[in-house]
Amino acid sequence: MRGDAVDALKKCAEALQHGNSRLANAEMGRVLDLAEEETDLMTKRLIRYFAQALACRAYGFHPKYFSFPSPAWKNNVFRFYDLADDVGRAIADVVKGKRKVHVIELVEHMDGYVQWHSILFAAVNDWGDLTHLRLSFLVQEKVEFSKEAKENLIELAECCRIELECNIIAVNGFADIDVSLLEMRDDEFVVVNCMFVFSKMLSEALALEKLLLKVKDVMRAYIMIVVEYDANHNQSDFLLRFGESLKYYSSIFRGDFCHRIEAYFKYQLSNIVACEGSNRVERQQMLALWKSLLSGYGFSIVYLSTELECEWPEGSKRLDNGILVIRITETKDQPLFFISVWKTPTLPFRSLGSNEG
Repeated sequence: MRGDAVDALKKCAEALQHGNSRLANAEMGRVLDLAEEETDLMTKRLIRYFAQALACRAYGFHPKYFSFPSPAWKNNVFRFYDLADDVGRAIADVVKGKRKVHVIELVEHMDGYVQWHSILFAAVNDWGDLTHLRLSFLVQEKVEFSKEAKENLIELAECCRIELECNIIAVNGFADIDVSLLEMRDDEFVVVNCMFVFSKMLSEALALEKLLLKVKDVMRAYIMIVVEYDANHNQSDFLLRFGESLKYYSSIFRGDFCHRIEAYFKYQLSNIVACEGSNRVERQQMLALWKSLLSGYGFSIVYLSTELECEWPEGSKRLDNGILVIRITETKDQPLFFISVWKTPTLPFRSLGSNEG
């Protein structure tokens, strides 16, 4: 994004923050003029998205968090960045040698069957001695799971000689999960998979803390997979948050895009800029803060294999102290997501031998 557009947007945000509506209107006019002059289509749209978000903030309109029209939309976002493939390889990396594995999947706006087809397929040669895989999908919003996707998943599992068991469990919220519904079994190696769940729980007091305590004390998971944004969008100071979002989304919108990816980030941006309090559900934090938070609850990092650090596109995936960080393809220096594996503190991390019993 051009420097003059960034300057105009920042001045408009500052005027709004200080209650100077006349100056804010003048700067908004300059922003819209600069958007018209912009020749790059994606940059033009991005300037307009920020302008719309500031207008929503000015008039007290709080755009709802983006709800995907269908699970396929978010699945496309995940496929675009190969996230399901990388998560599959990460899970396979930590369950090698295990015979019975129970993955508890926290699902939001997503068809778990489609996602797990990608996960299983990505690591089809890496599951080792696994003979039984139980998938428990915890769903807090109504998500239509595809019957065809389930059949494809079962067929793939059979080809891998893995007995597959799938359960969909409706929950009111991830912080208040009734663990008895999971029917925990002593002979299973338990993995909890949390993809883009934690950051949205930060808007509700103690919600994330309750979930973390359940993961380690009640679910008795051995491993927790955490996939989150690596972004600095949770400051209480609006102007700091606005400046960080300008930098972050300017990098993203220089990348390769399809319209579905664009829509996803458009609504995310709007929520970060326009909303405050409980209305602001997008609360991404930097990787360093996540590491500090999880370490504070006794979780420790399990270093991922260097084989996960692929070179497609070159330099876009790098290991940072055992955590896989996905960066913007074009810039290589802007973090986007991270994939991490954590060992729970209450149970010893079993060696890579077979399950006991």
